[in-house]
Amino acid sequence: MKALNNIIQIFINELKRVINDHSIFITVIAAPILYAFFLGSIYLNKDINKIPFGIVDYDHSNVSRELIRQLSASPKIKIIKILQDKDEAVSELQDLNIQGFIVFPKGLAKNILKKKEADVNLLLNTTRFLTSNTLNMAVNRVFLEAGTHIRLQHFYADGTNSKMAARLANPIRPNIKPIYNPTNNYGDFLLPALFFIILQQTLVLGMAESISKDRQNGLLAPTLQATQYGVIQYMVGKPAYYILLYFTYLYFFSRVIFPVFQLPVASSMVPIFIIGLLFIITTAMYSMLIGSFIKKQTHALEILAFSTYPLFLLSGYSWPISSMPVVLQWLAALIPTTPMLEAMRRLFLMGGTWQSVVPQFQHLLLILGFSALLLTTRLYQIKRRS
Repeated sequence: MKALNNIIQIFINELKRVINDHSIFITVIAAPILYAFFLGSIYLNKDINKIPFGIVDYDHSNVSRELIRQLSASPKIKIIKILQDKDEAVSELQDLNIQGFIVFPKGLAKNILKKKEADVNLLLNTTRFLTSNTLNMAVNRVFLEAGTHIRLQHFYADGTNSKMAARLANPIRPNIKPIYNPTNNYGDFLLPALFFIILQQTLVLGMAESISKDRQNGLLAPTLQATQYGVIQYMVGKPAYYILLYFTYLYFFSRVIFPVFQLPVASSMVPIFIIGLLFIITTAMYSMLIGSFIKKQTHALEILAFSTYPLFLLSGYSWPISSMPVVLQWLAALIPTTPMLEAMRRLFLMGGTWQSVVPQFQHLLLILGFSALLLTTRLYQIKRRS
């Protein structure tokens, strides 16, 4: 009973600290909500349409004019102007007035009539890979349809009947059906990961600040020495408030934020909550471990403030872990972000079941055991030294 009272007292003390410490309050209370709505607003219009585009037409033929008409009909392309020459187009591209342009060479129509190959140059601003990829797909779709139409005309001219001409003009018709993220939407791909990165980063900062403040104020060692099981009580009572708070965020994000921004939640909520809770507990253990080595609260913020992007890159969400150096692969295996984001990709985007995320659940359990062991060792070391 006394042990339970000690745990409850540590929990209450942590609640008071969060309320009274402005830095921790902003980190764990204000920041997650503000960041969620801010990031969601950026990708509110998650699809890219009407990308500025230019045309250089040296041919001035009926063929080039028809291709321009078809390009302008694409919802992805907005033809800003017909440019005089390639030099002007390059200048417009460098000034970012357009994101790409196409060059119809002189003699295009004649080559097509003679059944010769007709080269058309497409130049794109690939520093913005989303817009360049969208333009590339849109232009290729237009030219694929135009090429089929041109071949049909040749077969009709040779006297081929319409059914046979349709088969010969396009003998292979790929029927592409995206299964996950069917609209190829970048926001649907990126935002779920960013939301969980927000949870992780603010939890790491808040808990590390709190435990480092315990050290700064000389409260950590006395708390650990208060009873025989002071270390265990501290490990349970200290993160309990944060675990409860961040599980509430997990529920709020999944049931409110995601529907507001029309993000996919393809799976049942049960595996999402189980994996999410384990992720929060594991992150809390790591946060306490990191904070136990930092002697001042301000130092915790300085040290951990820029860890978000490296952890995201290491997680394998944006780049395959198998393509990373071996050292980084081992490092990625030690951080909870890696199995968490993979599990959430399977659950939110792919509509997976509990069976599909069992490997990630086991991975998180291993990391939790490893981090809890290190934290226990570290706290007992502090207790003995004091």
